[in-house]
Amino acid sequence: MNLHIGFKKLDTKSVKKWLILLWLLVPVALLSYHFGPGQRELAWREAAAFRTEAEEHEKKQHWEQAIAAYGQALSAVPTFSDNASAATLARDQLRLAQLRASFQLGKLDDTLTDTRQFVEHVEATHGAESQLAYDARDFLGRVHYQAMIALRLESAEKQVWMKHWELSRQNFRFLAEHSLANRNNLDRKNLEVVIKSANLPTPPPPPAGGGGGGGGAVTVTFTPPTQAPPTTGAGVAPPDNRPRAPTLNNGEVTPPEFERGS
Repeated sequence: MNLHIGFKKLDTKSVKKWLILLWLLVPVALLSYHFGPGQRELAWREAAAFRTEAEEHEKKQHWEQAIAAYGQALSAVPTFSDNASAATLARDQLRLAQLRASFQLGKLDDTLTDTRQFVEHVEATHGAESQLAYDARDFLGRVHYQAMIALRLESAEKQVWMKHWELSRQNFRFLAEHSLANRNNLDRKNLEVVIKSANLPTPPPPPAGGGGGGGGAVTVTFTPPTQAPPTTGAGVAPPDNRPRAPTLNNGEVTPPEFERGS
């Protein structure tokens, strides 16, 4: 009987020791989460909040405030994410949204320079046929188209505004030839708008936006650090019945730097 009681006392002491040990380990686990995954989750939430703030400013056409909020969202995206490609994608999506907001301020020259550099960066980082690259090219094509309209309204010489027309055409032609089925029809229509605008006395408004880089705010997808970046569904390319560019009347040879719509 006494022996039995002794075993019970021994078991109770062991349990108490394990409970104390577990209790002491709880703060360690909490601290590890706080300075690891917890910090990443907090950074993603903060970036999403700034993005929402920027979109609200865009709805009110407060472009400078939107640009500043997108900049804060860019800074908030964690640089220490487990999935670096997801963080890079989110930052580049935010940068495209910021460029679009800057474009609304009417600074065509600055927007063209920044967007060209951005397209080169996106194609080198995410691939020339990634969804983000398509969106960036769509935006660049529309900026060139807007520059063409502005020059025509200022009665600039044809060879001057035609350069922007050609660059816009080449960007939309690239999209019409390479984009997936979920946006290809719109890309072809935009190409047709650009082509026809060269012979119109008054060009129509800029083409409608395609994908996330088109008209309206860019949709930013914040990918959790533990997941891969989202991918757009693939599609079979439609038949090659896209419109072709007309022959230029001025006989100007397109310089090499215009070959890929940069």
